[in-house]
Amino acid sequence: MYSYPNSNAEKKIALMIINDFFIQKAHELWLFLNIDRCFNDYEATLIWVKDYLEEHPEGEYSDIQKAFLSCFPENFFNFDY
Repeated sequence: MYSYPNSNAEKKIALMIINDFFIQKAHELWLFLNIDRCFNDYEATLIWVKDYLEEHPEGEYSDIQKAFLSCFPENFFNFDY
């Protein structure tokens, strides 16, 4: 069963991830985050962050970023313009 973050800290971290990786409200990240396909990319990110923090409650933001990126193929988030 999936659930959204309960704490403001979890929500803030998820929003930081969404902003840092320029995540749009599409429907493709569920493939990589092992989340049900009914969730858009914002929702999938919120749920992934909550689940990650439940398993790693002392995780620093840099650790969360690295773990998030590790879910995707190399260069999935390529910001070289």
